[in-house]
Amino acid sequence: MLSEAERFETFSPYIRSVAQCKEILRDLNGTWGLVSAIAEISCPTEAATILPAMEATKKGFADLESKLTSQLVSEEIKKTCLELESKAQVSIDILVRNLYERTADIGFLATNADICNFVLASVNGERTDINSLNQLLDEYGLKYTVYNDIIILDTDSRILARLDRDTATTSQSISDPIIRQTLHSIEDYVETFGKTKLRPGIDRALIYSKRIVDPVDDSVIGVLCLSFRFDNEMEGIFRSLQKKGDKAVMLLLDTDSVVIATSDYDHVPIGRVIEAVPEGDHYGMLDFAGREYLSVTHRGRPYQGYAGQEWYGHAMIPLQSAFGFSASDKEINAEILRHGDSLSTELSSLIADAAENINLFLHRVIWNGQVMATNEHGNLLSLKAILKQLRSMGARTAQALADSSSKLHTTMITSELRNAESIARLMIDIMDRNLYERSNDCRWWALTSEIRRILSEGRLSSDDKAKITDILLYINKLYTVYTRLFIYDIKGTIVAESNLHNDPMNAIGRQVHASYAQETFSLRSPQEYRVSMFEESWLYGSNPTYVYNAAIRHIDDINKVVGGIGIVFDSTPEFKHMLEDCLPDKPGAFGLFVERPSGRIIAATEASNYQNGEILWIDPEFFELQEGTGKSKIVLYNKKYYAVGCYSSRGYREFKTTGDYHNDVAAFVFIPIGEKAETTGSEQRVAIAYPQEPLTGDVVDLATFYIGSEVYAFVAADVLEAMDVTLINSLPGVKSYIVGSVMYCDNSPDGINEKIPIIVIDGRILTNKAVDFDQPEKTTGAIIVVRTQAGPIGLLVDGLDAIPSFETSQVQPVNELLRGDGGYVKSLVNIPESNTSGKMLIVLNQELILASVRKR
Repeated sequence: MLSEAERFETFSPYIRSVAQCKEILRDLNGTWGLVSAIAEISCPTEAATILPAMEATKKGFADLESKLTSQLVSEEIKKTCLELESKAQVSIDILVRNLYERTADIGFLATNADICNFVLASVNGERTDINSLNQLLDEYGLKYTVYNDIIILDTDSRILARLDRDTATTSQSISDPIIRQTLHSIEDYVETFGKTKLRPGIDRALIYSKRIVDPVDDSVIGVLCLSFRFDNEMEGIFRSLQKKGDKAVMLLLDTDSVVIATSDYDHVPIGRVIEAVPEGDHYGMLDFAGREYLSVTHRGRPYQGYAGQEWYGHAMIPLQSAFGFSASDKEINAEILRHGDSLSTELSSLIADAAENINLFLHRVIWNGQVMATNEHGNLLSLKAILKQLRSMGARTAQALADSSSKLHTTMITSELRNAESIARLMIDIMDRNLYERSNDCRWWALTSEIRRILSEGRLSSDDKAKITDILLYINKLYTVYTRLFIYDIKGTIVAESNLHNDPMNAIGRQVHASYAQETFSLRSPQEYRVSMFEESWLYGSNPTYVYNAAIRHIDDINKVVGGIGIVFDSTPEFKHMLEDCLPDKPGAFGLFVERPSGRIIAATEASNYQNGEILWIDPEFFELQEGTGKSKIVLYNKKYYAVGCYSSRGYREFKTTGDYHNDVAAFVFIPIGEKAETTGSEQRVAIAYPQEPLTGDVVDLATFYIGSEVYAFVAADVLEAMDVTLINSLPGVKSYIVGSVMYCDNSPDGINEKIPIIVIDGRILTNKAVDFDQPEKTTGAIIVVRTQAGPIGLLVDGLDAIPSFETSQVQPVNELLRGDGGYVKSLVNIPESNTSGKMLIVLNQELILASVRKR
C-alpha cells in the first residue's frame, strides 16, 4: 500500500480539482512572499511586529492547503474505489448467491422419482420411456434457464439422457474425472469448473453433480450433472453493473489470478493473469498493457454457509479515466448546492473551522497593525498600504481555501450518493434473483409425478396423504426459505403440508379462499404460475408474505388441472437479511423494500424505526422512476441528512420481464452523511459603511469591534492591542463580569516594556440584555487592551471590525447630562452612509467602564 506522500504524488496529477487548487494557492503563496518583501523594504520598523504574524498566517494557510489537497486526493480515490468496490463485490456476491441455489437444485433433482426410475430401468436392462424423460428435462430447462444442460449417466459413465440434445449422446463410456469423483463422493454435491468431456467445445464449464442412488437399497446407480450457464450469467451480471460510458472493466479471477470472466473481451481477454489486490488493501496500482490502473479485488462473501470456489471479483480503471466528471455528477452537484450550508460533514466542518481560525488570527494582526499606524509616527502611508494588501491577500487565500473545501465537501457527498444508489441496486437485484427461484420452484414441484398421480386418482387415502407429506417435508428441508409447502385439491382444500418451523397452526383440511387459488386452477400451461399480493396470510402466522402457486395437472392429461401447490416464502427474515447483507458498515444506515406507487414498506432493517406496513413519505421522484432505474438524493430525516439511494425492480431473466408477473417494488438505502446545522438565535451583525479615505481636515481614528450584533468603538489612540482569548487565565472569587486576567507587555513609547497582569472585563455588561454568566468559556472573539488612568485593562469582545478614520466634526462628545447618568458613552458618530438608516456609532469611555466595574 502506498504511503500518504506516494499516494499524493501518484494520483494528484490525474485529479483536476487538486491541480486547480494547487495552482491557485501556489500563485497566492508567491504573492504572500512579495508582500512580505515589500513590507521589509518600504517600512522595516513599522512592519517588524507584523512580519512574524504574516509568516505564521502564511504557514497556517500552507499547512491547511497541504491537508486540504491531501484529503481531496484521498476522497477522490475513495469515491472512485467505492464504485470499483461495488462492481467487484456485487459481481462476485451475486454469483455466490446464485450458485448457492444450484447446490439445492442438484440435491433435489438427483432424487427425482422419474429420473431414478429411468436410471434404474436402464441399469436393469428394462425398457425405458426416453420421450417422457426428455419431456421432463425440457420442462426443467424451461423453468430453470440458468442451466444449458442436464446429463444423466450410469455407473459405467455412459450417457443415458441429456437436456442438450444437440450435443451427441452416446452409449459408450466417457472417461472424465467429474464422473469418478462424483461416484465416490458422499457429499451433497460436487462442484467442478474447467474443461470436461461432458461439455465438449467449452473451456469453462461449471458442473454440479451428485450420484443417483436406488430408492430401495441406496446403492449407487448413476450420476446427475447440472451444467450452469456460466458465461451467460457473468455477461448478465457485468451488463447490469455497467453504465453508459463506463471506462472500468470487471473481471472474475480464479485462485491463480487468471481471468475466467470479463466484461470486455477486447480490453482484458479470458486467460490473462491479472495482479490481484492483496486481501486487506483497499485498492492497488496495476500496470497492464502499458497503462496504470487503479484496481480493487474482493473475495465472495459466503451465503447460508456456502462460499463457493475461491474466486474473486476484480474491477480496474485506467488512471487517466479514474477521476473524470460524469454526467450524473452534474445532477449530484446541483443536489448538494440545493442544501447549501445546512449540510455539513464532520471533515469539511473541521477544515472550514481551521480556515476560519486562521482568518480570525490574520484579521487581528491587521487590526493591530492599523492601531499601530494610528499611534506611531513613521512611514504610515506605506504601512497602511501593506495592511490593505495584506487584508486583500487574506481574503483571496481564504476564498481559495473555501472553494477547495467546497470541492472536498462535494466529493465526499458525491461518493455517498453514488454508493447509496449502487447499494440499492444490489438490494433489488438480490430480491429479483431470489424471487425468480421461487417462481421456478413452485412450477417444478407441481410436476412431481407421484403427487400428480395421487391427485389424479381423485380419492386420497391416509397413505396417499402421508406420501405427499413426506415429499413436501423432504423438499422443505432442502429449501429452507419456505416456512410451509402445501398441496390443495381442486376444491381448494389443503390435503398435505410441510411445516418447517413446527408452528402450532395445522392447515390440513382448511380451505384456501384467497383469489390466487382459483386463478391457479385457470393456468393454461406448466410454465405459468400465480403469486399472491404481499398480504397477511393465515398460512404465515397472519403476517404479510408472498405465496407462490402452480397448478398440478392430471398424470395422463396435461390440460386437466387436479389441484395446486402453494409455497409460503419466509419473507420476514429473508427480506431483512437481503437488506442487512448489503448495508454499508456505517452506524445509522438502514434499508427498505417498498411497494410502488403506494409507498407501503414490506421490509425494513432495525435502524429505520419503520414497521412493515407503514407508508414511506418521501420525494415522489423515487416512485416515478422507470422500472430498472435508480436515483440518489439528499434527504432530511429525523433532523439528520441522509444520502438516499433507490433502485426499482427490473426482474431477472424471464421473471417480471415477459409479462408473467407484475410487482413494482423498489429498494431504498439511507446512509447518514451529516447533521442538520441548527440556526442560532443570535442576530445578524450590523454592517457599517465607513467613510472612504482620503478625508479632508482633522481626522480621528476609531477602533471598532462587535459585542453581540452591535458595533462599538474606542478611540484608536487609546487602544494598545487585540489579544487572543485563549490567553485568559481564570481568577478565583472575582465577580462574574471579570472573566479573568492576561499577561500583557506594553511596548509602546510610553509603556513600561515588561509583562504585567491586567483584568479582563466581559463586554456583555455594556448591553442592556440579560447575560448568562454560567455559559462555557469563550473560545472566539478577542481581548481589546485599552489604556486607562489606572493602567491598561482588557475588554472581552465578540469580534473585531475595522480601524476607520472620521473627520473630527463627525464625532460628537456626549453632554454632561448623559455623562452623569452612569453610561459608558464618550462620543457619538454620525454615519450618513450606513446600511442602517439613522445609525450612530457609539464610542466608549474606558474610564467609565472601569469606574462602573469598581462600583459593582
